[in-house]
Amino acid sequence: MFKKVFTLGLFLILFASFVFSVRLIDPLSKELTNNDSFVGSVSPGNKMELIFSKELTNKYQSLEVVSSSISNSKFEIKYEKESIKLFIFVPVNADIGREVVSVKFVGSFGNELLDLGVDVVSGALGVSPVSNVEVNSFVDSKAGYKFYFVNNTDAEAIFLIESDLPANWVNLDSFSLKNEPLRIVVPKRSSIEEFFVVYPRIEGEREFKTRVFFENAFKDFSFKINALPTLKSKFQNVLYGLPFYSFSLLPSYFLNGLISFGMN
Repeated sequence: MFKKVFTLGLFLILFASFVFSVRLIDPLSKELTNNDSFVGSVSPGNKMELIFSKELTNKYQSLEVVSSSISNSKFEIKYEKESIKLFIFVPVNADIGREVVSVKFVGSFGNELLDLGVDVVSGALGVSPVSNVEVNSFVDSKAGYKFYFVNNTDAEAIFLIESDLPANWVNLDSFSLKNEPLRIVVPKRSSIEEFFVVYPRIEGEREFKTRVFFENAFKDFSFKINALPTLKSKFQNVLYGLPFYSFSLLPSYFLNGLISFGMN
């Protein structure tokens, strides 16, 4: 009797190991089956990372993407010691709704086809300024404008911040000509605060606008910088204009500019 029970138990354990479904460990922790293969949500223009366990499944060693209902989507697969990572790149113009990515897991005991359910969602990301609309700072010193970012999806979200300021106002290098957007990465299911930093190059008040891009949309915000003068900025005026009111001042004007280079 004991022998029969032991044999039956061993059979059930072996049988369970062969039919054990795929185990997803991130962004959701669940066992995937044909009846429940939902893997999470992602917003247009972002990347979703899926991590499958090698140890908790039927020893699947590789993964293939068979097809995808997400138009123009791209994929990347990475193999690690205990897991397989699948990256799904969703285009900005992706359709909103439930999409299906068909994959094939290849293992030593056979293959398994699975349709992964991916929700492409809109309105799950948000951005807003944090009460610092006007900032006082000295010329060439940084002024920070804080933003609050929200990501309610199961994938990381990318925000891009642009402004109508000159390139050298948004770069530490006062001679920079590159006006590249600031890239903010917000992890899945989280919210963060980040600063958009400005370096005013001349004294006085200046209003400027920023535009934050995310998903397939954008938001505009207005800010003001009040740049207070420094001794160096007084000498540096030659870098931003000429005294057309009196050309006799040109020699001393350029001399002041040269002096400013030594004032760090």
